[in-house]
Amino acid sequence: MCAASALAPLTARADVSEASALRAGLLAPANASLQRALADIKDNKKTDDAVSKDVAQANPVGTPQAPIRRPSLPQGFTYNLDVSFAYPLSNVGFNAGDPGGMDAGFGYAFDRTHRIQVGYYEIQQVPVGFSNQNVPFFLQGFTGPGSNLPGASLGTVNTGVVDATTKDKIFQVGLQNLFVIGNKLPIVITPTYLAHTANVGGHSDDQLIETQSGFPTTVKLRTEQEWLLPVTLPFLATPRMFGTFTTALQWLNHRNGVNQTNKAQVFMLAYLEYRANKQTTFFVQPSRLVQYNPVDPYPEYTPTLIYGISHHFTPHTFVQMTVLEGGATNYNNQLGIVSLTCQRLPCNQNQVAPQFAGLKAAEVQIQFGIGSPTVIPL
Repeated sequence: MCAASALAPLTARADVSEASALRAGLLAPANASLQRALADIKDNKKTDDAVSKDVAQANPVGTPQAPIRRPSLPQGFTYNLDVSFAYPLSNVGFNAGDPGGMDAGFGYAFDRTHRIQVGYYEIQQVPVGFSNQNVPFFLQGFTGPGSNLPGASLGTVNTGVVDATTKDKIFQVGLQNLFVIGNKLPIVITPTYLAHTANVGGHSDDQLIETQSGFPTTVKLRTEQEWLLPVTLPFLATPRMFGTFTTALQWLNHRNGVNQTNKAQVFMLAYLEYRANKQTTFFVQPSRLVQYNPVDPYPEYTPTLIYGISHHFTPHTFVQMTVLEGGATNYNNQLGIVSLTCQRLPCNQNQVAPQFAGLKAAEVQIQFGIGSPTVIPL
C-alpha cells in the first residue's frame, strides 16, 4: 500500500510561468510604450533641427512650422488573443501531455501618459525532479526512513510515475504611467496586481505537504496574489535592435500556506530584441524571478531565461515560439520531491505528504494569435 501510494499522482509547482506572464502582460506593453515615446522624441529632435535651420535661413515671420509631438503611450484600444501548446525539453521521466492554453488581453489609453493593461495567461509545464527519483519514505512519528512495522516496509522509495503536469493561470492588471526625463529618457512605471492559480496533474492545486518543521498541512501550492511596482527604461534603441531593463519591488498581497514573512523582494528583468525585418523578431529575456509560493516559508529566487522568435503574417496575426527555462538557486541544488511521509497506516493516497525543494523547468511553447502587435517597429 505504501509503495502504491508513492506511485500515485502528486501535485507540484512550476517555476517559469510568472516570467512568461510578466513578459506578455507587463514587459511587452511597456516596451511598446517606450518605443512609441522614443519615436516621438526622435521626431521632435528632427523638428527642432528643422526650426533651427529655418531660423538660420531667416524665413519670413509666420512661416508654418511642424508641430511638436509630445511623447505618449500607444493611444486607443488594443487587444490580443492566442492559443498555445508546450512540451518539456528536459527529461521529466513521465509526461501526461501538457494541457493547451490560451492568452487574452486588452489595453486602453485614458490620455497621453496613462494606460491600463489587463491580461489573462495560461502557461503549461512539467517541472524536473518529480519522476524516477529515489527519495526517503517516512512514517509520521518515527525518526528516519527504513522503519519496519507489521504490514509495512518503509525506506527509500522511487516516486515512480508522478503526474506533475502544471497549468498555471495568471490574471494581471497594470496601470502604465509614462515619464520623460530631460526630454530624452522615457520611463514607464506600472503598478501591477497579479493573481495566480493552477491545476496540477489535471486537478486542483490542493496538496497535503510535510513542512520543514515536520508537521503536515494542506496548502494550495500555486494560489497567490502579488503586488509589483516595476520601472522599465530603455538602454538600446536602433532601427534593428531594442533593449529595456525592468526592476520592481514585489510582495505578497497576503501570506499563504507556510509563508512566514512578507518583505518586499527585488525582481529584475532585461529584454533585448533584434528585428530581422518588419515581420520577424528574435528576442531574449533573462530575469531574476522572485517567487513566494504557499509551500515556501521564504522567497524562492529563480534565474530564468526566455528566448524565441515571433513572426507576424499580417499586422494582426502572428505565431511565436518561446523557450522558457529556470531553476531555484537557494535550495542547495535539491529539486522536486525531497521526501514522502506516510501520516498513518495503511498509507492511503491522501495520507502521503511530500516535502518539496526547489524547482526547475524547461519548456518550449508555440503560440498562434490574433490582435494588435505587442512590439511597434521604429
